[in-house]
Amino acid sequence: MKKIGIMLFVLGLVVFGLTGCGIVEYLSNPRDGAGTEKKLPEIVLNEPFLVTTVNGDYSLTITGARTTPERNENSESDPEQVVFLDFTYENISYEKRNNMDFFLAQGDFVVTDDAGNVLETYNIKDPNRMIQETPIGGSCSASIAYGLEKSSKNLNVIFIRGKGREVAQIRIPIE
Repeated sequence: MKKIGIMLFVLGLVVFGLTGCGIVEYLSNPRDGAGTEKKLPEIVLNEPFLVTTVNGDYSLTITGARTTPERNENSESDPEQVVFLDFTYENISYEKRNNMDFFLAQGDFVVTDDAGNVLETYNIKDPNRMIQETPIGGSCSASIAYGLEKSSKNLNVIFIRGKGREVAQIRIPIE
């Protein structure tokens, strides 16, 4: 009886070791044939992307990326290209947190150029598209500017929430 128990225990360890608690599937699903990243859901340009959370629901719509000739004369950087990431968000049912209504801001996006460089925000604003707190039922059209050291034809955007949790991605042609 003791031998059967030991054999079952060893068999369980072997099965557990071979399956790796599902981690094998995650690591064997590389994105773009390189690396070990899992594939994120795609955001479609000009279509709402619904996000469901424990605090409520909201949608994000990426509406485009456009260049601007505007530069910040007080900036220490001198980008070759400045691009606005344009988006709209709608608060469907997201409750107030810390006495603030829902909003999306620069920390909710990781943006890269065609060369894979992570872009820094650039300190200019579009006065017609300012980020604002949005109560339930409300929506906001906003823009965030990014400075690019070298010109790019596209922006690659990863939408993140919480502590860097990647939610979705999109590749946007720059107009």
